[in-house]
Amino acid sequence: MKMKSVILSAAVLGGLLSVSSFANVIPALNPAPAAEKIEAPVPARIIQPIALPQRYLGSTVTLTMTIDAAGKPHHVRVMSQSDQAAYKSLVATVSQWKFTPGRRNGRAVPTRIELPLEVMEPNRS
Repeated sequence: MKMKSVILSAAVLGGLLSVSSFANVIPALNPAPAAEKIEAPVPARIIQPIALPQRYLGSTVTLTMTIDAAGKPHHVRVMSQSDQAAYKSLVATVSQWKFTPGRRNGRAVPTRIELPLEVMEPNRS
């Protein structure tokens, strides 16, 4: 299955996380015809997690999730099975984010994405 990379713009100010410069949109089983215009979901409201263990600073965590037509994330999971418990607070926090929904030919549609996040030192300003 071919994965399509799209630009995902998001800014995390003074944050603990940084959204990487792209997310992978996981295509449906029936790929869209070439004439269709597809837009990826974009984070519209980001909530910072309370705390992640210090040992994860500098690491990149890839989450998979489905963004529904209203922009709410569902089925948020860490790609690495061994890190599910360690990133429990991250999954709970990202589940509260709000996205602009993915669109196909201008209509909001549920979209499955992979979202890489970089764990960063919080700003102490």
